[in-house]
Amino acid sequence: MRSGPANCATCGAPILPGDSVCPFCGVVAGPPPHYGASPEPSSAVRFESAPGSPDPALVGSGPPPWETRRDHGFLAALWLTWRESVFRPVPFFRQLPPRAGLGPALGYAALLSAVALLFSLYWGLVEGALSGGQAEEPLILLIGGLVMALFSLAVMLPVSLGLLFLAAGVLHVSLMIVGAGRRGFEATFRALAYSAGPAAFAILPFFGSLLSLVWGTVLIYIAVREVQRTTSGRAALGFLLPFVGLLAFVLILGFLVAALIGTADTAPAAGS
Repeated sequence: MRSGPANCATCGAPILPGDSVCPFCGVVAGPPPHYGASPEPSSAVRFESAPGSPDPALVGSGPPPWETRRDHGFLAALWLTWRESVFRPVPFFRQLPPRAGLGPALGYAALLSAVALLFSLYWGLVEGALSGGQAEEPLILLIGGLVMALFSLAVMLPVSLGLLFLAAGVLHVSLMIVGAGRRGFEATFRALAYSAGPAAFAILPFFGSLLSLVWGTVLIYIAVREVQRTTSGRAALGFLLPFVGLLAFVLILGFLVAALIGTADTAPAAGS
């Protein structure tokens, strides 16, 4: 007779087959590893590895440095989390607890989004000044830049965070459709929020925004695959499904608009 899922010894939540980490409290068999260090073998059960991804030694789970800022300090925690999530994404997101609250992940994404907005605005002003040969007084340019920066933080930042929730919801529905969202919306949101690291590339002129877009897209795919403990194929399908749906919507909308225009053009001819 097939047995049901085991229960976590710490919080009592059910643990699905293939999980060596409780998706509710993040407790594992053995001490959590330090971010930035190579995981050491322990008595924990081996994680389910996604095809095409490295099969590391036994790994545990623990909160990222950003969620233990009291131990690391604010700047050190921010730097460690950014470095590990951007340059070592597979072990970082494999160790990320899927259920540890939305607040810390949202704060991390908000901070990186603010940096991206401010530097994108700065380089836009610099490019406009250099290409347009503007002769405004430096004081006027400074005041205008400050006004635009405050506007971006007051209006654009909340909008971007709202879009983060929307994107996480759409992505999670897509993952559920392909059977890759068993760890819940919170896991998907945390994966998406901690994928905001490449936004910091906006500090680089000219190609920073492009680098942020390309690597950020790749990072979201890796994050979803590892946090949701799914295969590469299902993660890719769930990741591409919203784009396919959007393309189908645009095509259908374009067809309907073309049909309405054609009907409007033929109506006077029929009346005459």
